[in-house]
Amino acid sequence: MEHTFSEEIMKACDIRGIYPQELDERDAYHIGRAFGTIMAREGRTTCALGYDGRESSPQLADKLSRGLCDSGIKVFLLGVLPSPAVYIAVQVLAVDAGVVVTASHNPAEYNGVKFLLSDRLFHGDSIQELGKISKEGSYSIPMSLGEVVDMDFTDTYIDYLIGFLDITQEKKLKIVWDPGNGAVAAVIHQLTQQIPGEHVLICSELDSRFPNHHPDPSLPENLSLLRKTVLETRADFGVAFDGDGDRIGVVSASGRILQGDQLLVLFAREHLSQFPGDTIMSEVKASTFFYEEIVRAGGKPLMWKVGHTNQKEKMVKEGISLAGETSGHIFFAENFGFDDGLFAAIKLINRYVKSGMSLEEEVAQFPHLYDSGEIRLELPREQRAYLVADIIENLHANNRDVVTLDGVRVSCADGFWMLRGSNTQPHVTIRCEGRSKEGFDICMEDLQRHIAHANIDMDAVTVYREKPSSGG
Repeated sequence: MEHTFSEEIMKACDIRGIYPQELDERDAYHIGRAFGTIMAREGRTTCALGYDGRESSPQLADKLSRGLCDSGIKVFLLGVLPSPAVYIAVQVLAVDAGVVVTASHNPAEYNGVKFLLSDRLFHGDSIQELGKISKEGSYSIPMSLGEVVDMDFTDTYIDYLIGFLDITQEKKLKIVWDPGNGAVAAVIHQLTQQIPGEHVLICSELDSRFPNHHPDPSLPENLSLLRKTVLETRADFGVAFDGDGDRIGVVSASGRILQGDQLLVLFAREHLSQFPGDTIMSEVKASTFFYEEIVRAGGKPLMWKVGHTNQKEKMVKEGISLAGETSGHIFFAENFGFDDGLFAAIKLINRYVKSGMSLEEEVAQFPHLYDSGEIRLELPREQRAYLVADIIENLHANNRDVVTLDGVRVSCADGFWMLRGSNTQPHVTIRCEGRSKEGFDICMEDLQRHIAHANIDMDAVTVYREKPSSGG
């Protein structure tokens, strides 16, 4: 019973593709069958399974669970939940693995699958092994079939999050919450009812069409409704989440958008006040402000690869307690190292209920930098790889100081520029930053020269480009 998956859907951190052209119910069954085979070979017998609010998710989850059962795996079906809730379920329920049917922040026509094992991550070579097992049809033959057990995990997940809430003073915050009609909408009403203060909810109903805006809080255009509501309601701040709830976006009282690396600086300041000298990790897209600020706060900054699985794996290997990405993934060791937008929101509430300074006052002290935001160039896979390789070769030929641990990052004038292929979408991600307008322009011109050298017409393929703005 061999089955071959489209190469386009086998990503570095998960499986993801357009439904049903690239990923359909037949694929889902064989994903479950192959993952269940890997589990069975390791003596694993139980798996938690959840899914997001996309229209195709229930039927994909059904077929995937059948594949798991046909490999002898007992499935605890949790229904619609944010991905981090499934991660927590693996720990709380003491099951052997977890699977989430989700395409995270991808557009509505996509869907996919994320995996984890109880004692390690599942990505990279493991996903390729899953594809190999399916292609060969080398599935395990169980002594008996597994079963599906329906389980409501929502209350347990909410109780888990509230257990980290630390409001000991009378000060109450006014917060705007924007789940973006994604999976967080399944739990946001119940969660906010248990948090003191005033809460304004927008885009808070599950809707697979994402009618209000795309569920990717790393793009400013997707935070415009949140900014508008924060300003209109005079809230202390607003928080937004991506399609499966593992990322957070934050808007201050004045409507200022915080990038993930800026938010990480806030958490790092508090962490380093308790644990001076600790390592705080981010990634190749992070601002120079992040790396310099961690040193000023008494910590050791570490640059690593983009990708939630890459970051989590490095945290375990290096014993790191706090890490984060510009996209809004924030990893706390006290949360099993998982990235959970709602957990990050709880930590943010704790910080500003107890702080003598508002979020607005603290971010107002951030340095004024010129930042392109993310520029995304939509290119075929082969062209993405060629572009990065050509730029690295050209930079080395000119004896430039280059970081190549994930794509390419190069210092230029009073800033930097970087370029890397996305792990989850068909584009190259670019970021350019300078301390001055002149320095920013020099960096951007340097970047454009190197892209032109590879015969790529940048303007012709740009799918999103943010104008330079202040911020770290």
